[in-house]
Amino acid sequence: MKVNQICILALVLVGAIFVAFASEERGIIFTKEDVKQTKSLDPSTADVNVSFEDAKNKLMSENPEVIDESIHGELIDDDDYGVIWQVRSKTTNGKSILTGIDASNGERLFVYDGSKNVLGNGDISKDDAQEIAEKYIESRVSADKISQIELEDVNYIEPAAYNLPGTYKISYARIIRGIPSLSDGIQLRVNAETGEVSSYRKRWSMDEGEIALINTEPGITDEKAVDILKEYMSNEPCIGEEKASTVKVISSNLVWKEDDKDKTHLAWWIRFMDSSFAKGDSYPASVWIDAHSGEMLLFDYFRN
Repeated sequence: MKVNQICILALVLVGAIFVAFASEERGIIFTKEDVKQTKSLDPSTADVNVSFEDAKNKLMSENPEVIDESIHGELIDDDDYGVIWQVRSKTTNGKSILTGIDASNGERLFVYDGSKNVLGNGDISKDDAQEIAEKYIESRVSADKISQIELEDVNYIEPAAYNLPGTYKISYARIIRGIPSLSDGIQLRVNAETGEVSSYRKRWSMDEGEIALINTEPGITDEKAVDILKEYMSNEPCIGEEKASTVKVISSNLVWKEDDKDKTHLAWWIRFMDSSFAKGDSYPASVWIDAHSGEMLLFDYFRN
């Protein structure tokens, strides 16, 4: 299996990492080792239950400021979402909206709404943002799926520019057999001044049947996984034994992790630092190690 690594001198990444809505703190990272390609489909021959008109009407019903003439979209087969209508549009304030609607049942799977990324007069608290997120999810997700998610983080993100609002990023992990999925779950962004949801993403792709066959009791301890990590680092010319001996574990958690062939593993997700990290660094390195075989699944180590 490919192992992704970024070394100080080599700067080599074996396989591209696709990160969508990565949670900055302890939350689940939505990640894929391979950036997948989408395939355009012919709506006249594709077997779908939801037409483009249906998708268009759904967009307009939830976004009354959308300009009708600006709406256009395509039917695509996406590796993460399946067959969806990907719809783009403009609003009366000149901003763009991109949304993905399931072509089988009309469910909105993601939305990035630039029209909500505006300044306001309010002062939305962290608790307010969480409540807004929960109400938004309740209006769009079945009770069965809601029962399978768990709040991971509510993080405030400073505005990217003086004329933009701050944002709350709220992350929910999908829990399968008591263990969080590394890829599945729901994430939202809430405007910290207006309280409007500016983006929403729901991913639900892990195969529960496949996971049912995996023992949830790890075959190796997290301490053993750390030993595997240190040995791996010691053998990397651009890291070496000296840095490996200074590894400081920040956290270690069991997660469901897909590899680059979409096979699911029970994995130890270990976040760590070593002597090359400055005091106060916010972003530790991460490694994912199969919790049964000890195989290195992904090594994410970036140093300037």
